[in-house]
Amino acid sequence: MNEVSVIKEGWLHKRGEYIKTWRPRYFLLKSDGSFIGYKERPEAPDQTLPPLNNFSVAAPCCLFPLPAECQLMKTERPRPNTFVIRCLQWTTVIERTFHVDSPDEREEWMRAIQMVANSLKQRAP
Repeated sequence: MNEVSVIKEGWLHKRGEYIKTWRPRYFLLKSDGSFIGYKERPEAPDQTLPPLNNFSVAAPCCLFPLPAECQLMKTERPRPNTFVIRCLQWTTVIERTFHVDSPDEREEWMRAIQMVANSLKQRAP
């Protein structure tokens, strides 16, 4: 069995799904596709505090995880250096909007997310 590791971590501004305000969140992107946001930086990646945001770039289906068909889109609206993740999870399309401080940082996050999604797609039965 493969050990789950943190692929990328750092601060992102996440736009609320219902109340469209921007909130700083510390996100961990893990090799199993989990993309977990916290209000504060966790002391350790396996910490026990419940996350505020628990998103995945891998969708559970039936009895085993199958990679989601995720779309990554970059935009300069509603803020500069914004990116959107759109994934199918179960039967629902989930869309999350984030922004960072620089175009380079946005590219790093998008590359890391795409890399995890691609590796999970290759492992699918």
